[in-house]
Amino acid sequence: MKKIIQLLFISTAIFSLSLIDDDYASRIKVFDEYPVPSDENMLFYIQKSYNTNTVVYAANIDVDGKLNAKEPVLVFWRRYQEQGQKRELKVIERTFGYGVNSKPIKDRPNTYKFTLVSLKDMSFIITLDKKGKPQVATIIDKKPAQIEKVFVTAEHISLLPKIFSVEVFGKEIKTHQPLYQKFNNKE
Repeated sequence: MKKIIQLLFISTAIFSLSLIDDDYASRIKVFDEYPVPSDENMLFYIQKSYNTNTVVYAANIDVDGKLNAKEPVLVFWRRYQEQGQKRELKVIERTFGYGVNSKPIKDRPNTYKFTLVSLKDMSFIITLDKKGKPQVATIIDKKPAQIEKVFVTAEHISLLPKIFSVEVFGKEIKTHQPLYQKFNNKE
């Protein structure tokens, strides 16, 4: 994990959105009325202010126990507004909203760097621990962190929603203290 932290500091010029201080304990309540996904190998999830449908990010582990080299991160919907079923992202959602771009990290077997297409300035590192459990790391509030969930405040008035803010929740890797960072859309 120490090498992952070092990679994050070296490879991440984090967040071009503007930072707003806020309190984790008061803001975590935005999730109170939302279902919590429990998909196998889940890394983190995104929920939105305008409905309970949830985007899940999960490690794609092959039968040999390693991350899939072509697609280390699976992204899909949990359609809680319906029956909670799993649904693949549509092309436009994958291309402009929730999809990921990933690449292997040189000299680090079974370790990948990825970004969300809509948050290119925030990078993530995914690997498996010694027991084969997926681990994901990023930077939250300028600290190495394990991301847990994201809340997007938006209005869905056209084909693509208008994003007002993105709130990122996680835990500091070393201390396991809760971390929170909010970003406002600059538009």
